[in-house]
Amino acid sequence: MISYLTSLLRKFETNRVFTEEEGWMLFKLAAVGEGVGWTILIAGIVISKYVTPGNNIAVDFAGHIHGILFLIYAVAAGLYPTLRWSRKRAVVALLASVPPYGSILFEQWAWHERRMADFKRYRYSLAPLILEWLGP
Repeated sequence: MISYLTSLLRKFETNRVFTEEEGWMLFKLAAVGEGVGWTILIAGIVISKYVTPGNNIAVDFAGHIHGILFLIYAVAAGLYPTLRWSRKRAVVALLASVPPYGSILFEQWAWHERRMADFKRYRYSLAPLILEWLGP
């Protein structure tokens, strides 16, 4: 059973539905959406506490919206093969959504890491050309 699940996971990781750029855009939108969900939930709590004491309709409504946006974020974190992440980083992405606005902080960190990796690849591919151009 475990070997079957492992082979199924490997098949999932090799199948990429989106391009890397599309995956990043979806993840970024989901991370910002999850942050907006936190804002709506906090606003619902404030409304329930101070504007309509004893009435939890605002919290219920905001909680549903936040829950839907969280599920969208979880699905976007499931795009980890497209984003070229390890399973560990995908789990960290999910855990980052637990504290308020953690998804936005994680997305900014992951974007920075991606850009630095691109820069390093570019720099190392350019170095031999520059050395050749400078000559002996």
